[in-house]
Amino acid sequence: MQTFFRCRTSSVLRLWTLLPLCLSLWLPFIAKAQVLARPGWAGSGVTVEPWWRRAVFYRLDPATFQDSDGDGRGDLSGVAQRMDYLQSLGVDAIILAPAASSPALLPNDDAGFDDLTRAATTHHLRVLIALDAASAKRGNGGLLAAARSWLTQGAAGFFLEASLLAGPPLTPDLLHQLHTLVAGFPGERILVADPAPAGSSVLAIAAQRETQLVAAAPLHSASVSALRSAAQTALDAAPAASGRQRTPANGSAGGLPLLTLARGAPAQDATQRPLWEGGLAVLLLASRSAVLLDYGQELGLDLTAANAAPLMQWTPGNRTLPPPPPPEVPKTFETNVYKPFVPFVPLLPRSQNPAPPPLPTAFVSETPDPRTLPGFTSAAIDPSLAAPNGATANVVTEDAAPYSMLNLYRHLIQLHHQNASLHDGAQQFLDHDADGALVWLRRPTPGARTSATVLAVCNLSNHNLHLPLDRDLKLLHSPYGGLRTLVSSAPVPFEDTEDIVLPPGGAFLGEFSR
Repeated sequence: MQTFFRCRTSSVLRLWTLLPLCLSLWLPFIAKAQVLARPGWAGSGVTVEPWWRRAVFYRLDPATFQDSDGDGRGDLSGVAQRMDYLQSLGVDAIILAPAASSPALLPNDDAGFDDLTRAATTHHLRVLIALDAASAKRGNGGLLAAARSWLTQGAAGFFLEASLLAGPPLTPDLLHQLHTLVAGFPGERILVADPAPAGSSVLAIAAQRETQLVAAAPLHSASVSALRSAAQTALDAAPAASGRQRTPANGSAGGLPLLTLARGAPAQDATQRPLWEGGLAVLLLASRSAVLLDYGQELGLDLTAANAAPLMQWTPGNRTLPPPPPPEVPKTFETNVYKPFVPFVPLLPRSQNPAPPPLPTAFVSETPDPRTLPGFTSAAIDPSLAAPNGATANVVTEDAAPYSMLNLYRHLIQLHHQNASLHDGAQQFLDHDADGALVWLRRPTPGARTSATVLAVCNLSNHNLHLPLDRDLKLLHSPYGGLRTLVSSAPVPFEDTEDIVLPPGGAFLGEFSR
């Protein structure tokens, strides 16, 4: 018997009619494949703010970050292997050093870049390429051809270093062409610029007009009063929500500040440098602006001019060694199963039973041996690279310490992304320079019901800080109530502002209950 199935022609036609509609709804998402659906990012449905507006950028040199092939020198595949770490840190994008310092970092020359962009996408990270005067001359067809090659391979934009902004080969006209090229690719690609050097005023104006972010003067530890003045100027340059205007699609209203820290402290403050790092981290990330971090900064690595390109320190030894052999288990009984026949003997009363033989002891450690964890390389480190920074400032050690510099940066980056008062609140500094303290308030926007006033205190002195703030807050008519700790560099919770006590170099960030 044959069975025939009749298909309704009207149903098939109806499905074909709906197909163009479905494609039209999905095409915008396909075209913006690099707009990642992360809470608070453009394209997620939570906000229309551009992704770079408050982003945290992480600048690294592949040659000194991670070695993947055991030749003692870092590479792009090594950076891809460390995406889990970068994601746990909370950064939004990475900036790769110029090709001049990383010869392998050239368009179409390293297949590792494809692996890197794929790994970055799965970890919700973007990849930007830094361009300087030397790297701009490389590539087939000049700067624009090299830039097009990077963009085609998935780069999210470029970081224009000061040496490139000084003049040739980059000119205002070429900068405009570069901006047009970047804006023509989907996924909100961007241009970020260093401050233009002195003497290039025309190019400086062009850079501010053609770039979304311009790096501000780095914050450094000259003195408490100078730091407070510089921080107030730099942080107030980022407009709050009430005064912010939407940036046009062509980026003509670009040039918003990108906050950075100086790479290391001035020579006269070298002994004080560790005391400033926690406070500078709070000052940097408790801001309304985008932030630029240099690799190793979150560990407190020495980034002074004498050691401008240190190795990223993953473990105390920074080398991946084969795991040690397991300990031998002592034999406590014979293994020969063939023994003379022994007749059954009734068991003695329990009180007269002999003790059972001891069982073999298994040596199990909950903490892995740092020598077996992945370090910078599995071979000898290339002698041309800077020497390791030491055994104390490394990812393994600081990851296990709750109040380490690494965990302080992790908490601060999370607050930078999520706390509404830090995003849009008005900022007000309190004058406690004589105490060696940096103190400021971040008030929520008027009418906000989901955010509270945030208090930040940084002890930049070499002695314990005892700071009563009740009188200051009453004079400012600040909302007074319980104080909840948001992040602290030391286990010192506070419930009120009668006496803020911080150790040397301590930093505290808390909010008042409403």
